[in-house]
Amino acid sequence: MIWQQAWFRWGGTALLCLQYSLLRETEWSTWVKPLPVIFWWLVVLYSPKRPAAFWLQCSLFAAFVGDIMLDLGPDWLLLATIPFLGSTALLAFALDRRMRRNPGRLSLSREWVILVPLALLAVGFHASLSQQLAHAAAMGAVLMGLSVLLLWRATAAALSCKPEAEDPRRWLAVLGCCGIVANYVLYSVDLAGNPMPRDLVIQVYYWGQALVAWSFLTNSEQRT
Repeated sequence: MIWQQAWFRWGGTALLCLQYSLLRETEWSTWVKPLPVIFWWLVVLYSPKRPAAFWLQCSLFAAFVGDIMLDLGPDWLLLATIPFLGSTALLAFALDRRMRRNPGRLSLSREWVILVPLALLAVGFHASLSQQLAHAAAMGAVLMGLSVLLLWRATAAALSCKPEAEDPRRWLAVLGCCGIVANYVLYSVDLAGNPMPRDLVIQVYYWGQALVAWSFLTNSEQRT
């Protein structure tokens, strides 16, 4: 099946990401913006996957609904945050479910070793921008909180897996989550009055979602 072929997955991702960059300033923006995420939702749907991938599919579905709503204008901004932020919480839950299926779950002390530095970094970053964010400070705090949750569960899931139990792509899930969090960080900096390149903000998000989704698939994809 074509959805299981590596050239189609990554070639399609590159094409759809480029398409958005080219059409971002046109009337087609709202239609093309969610396509990279919808593409990976379909890839996961039609590919062999790990059991926890159900929650990943829910996350991707919420993400592309939120992307569409965010592009409809400022009147939709508040409502759009519900599926958009919900998708991140669902992804963190999917990674947690994945970790709990691994044979080498981390001890509570090792979990804290991961969580505390991430939380301190998030608090420090938000504190440095909170005055510039003004009315958006609450949104920035939520984004940073979800960023901590996402990176915590992704890293714990990767570290809890024995090398022989799962292929090394589990670390690409961590890299993908870093891309998603980079989107939140860049978006927060932009809201604080320091304009960020819009293509960079969205492209790290697209490729982050793709890497995380790919990490939930099994090794049976076709390479021809």
